[in-house]
Amino acid sequence: MKTRLLAALSVTAAFLIGSAAPSPAIVNGSAAADGAYPFMASLQDGSGFAFCGGSVVAPGWVLTAAHCVSDGSAADLYVVTGRTNLSDTSRGQRIKVAAVKLHPAYANDTHDVALLQLSSPTSSPAIRLATAGDDGLEAAGTPVKVTGWGDQLPTMGLFSTNQLREVDLEVVSDRECGTTNLGFDAATGVCASALLKDSCQGDSGGPLFATSAGTRIQIGIVSYGMSCALPAFPGVYSEVNNTAIRTWITTTAGV
Repeated sequence: MKTRLLAALSVTAAFLIGSAAPSPAIVNGSAAADGAYPFMASLQDGSGFAFCGGSVVAPGWVLTAAHCVSDGSAADLYVVTGRTNLSDTSRGQRIKVAAVKLHPAYANDTHDVALLQLSSPTSSPAIRLATAGDDGLEAAGTPVKVTGWGDQLPTMGLFSTNQLREVDLEVVSDRECGTTNLGFDAATGVCASALLKDSCQGDSGGPLFATSAGTRIQIGIVSYGMSCALPAFPGVYSEVNNTAIRTWITTTAGV
C-alpha cells in the first residue's frame, strides 16, 4: 500500500478529504524486463498477498517504508526477492522476516523508513544507497525511476499485476512539492513526478533511484501523496540521504 488519497473517489473528493489514507502500483509506466531490477523485494503475508515493495540493501536486510509495517510485527511477514513476475515461483526466494525495525523518529509521514531483518540471506544484489556526495541527484529536474507491483490505476487492487513495472519521473523542488503536499517535511522527504505518471498503491516502500555513471543509486523510499498521478501533486519519498535516516540505516543494517 502507499499512503495516498484515492483518485477513485474522484478529484473533488481528493481535495475535500485532505488527509492521507492507504493507497497499490505504477501509473502509466511499462513492464520491466525480466531481471532488470534484481534489488527489488516484495513484502507479502503468509498467504502470499503482496502489499508493499522494498529494496535489498544487504544480504540480510530489506529497506521499506515504516507505514507498511507500522505494527512492528514480523509474525506473518515474508519478502520475495529475485523475481520480476511474482507468479513465477521457479525463480527467486521467499524468505521469512525475522525482525522489523522502525525508524525511532517515524511519525506523521516523516522518517517513514523501516528495515526488515531476514531469517536467511537473499542471493539478490543490493542497490547502492545515496551518500552525502550524491546530493546533486536530488536537484529539481534530475531523471529518476520508481519500480513496483500493484495497480496500474488507483483502484484498490482492481488492476494489480504480478509483473514488475517501472516509470520515469523527475525530481521536483522542495518548494514546489510543499505547495500542494501540505505538511511536507523537506528535511526528510524528496519529491518526484511526471505528467500523469506516478507510483501508487502497493508501491509503498519501494525505491526511487537515479542512475549515475551506470550505477543505480537509491535516493528515496515510496511514502505518500495526494491521489496518484494527479497533476500538480508530486509523490513524496522518504529521503535516504537525510542524515538521521541514512545513519540509522547504515548503523542498523551494517551497510
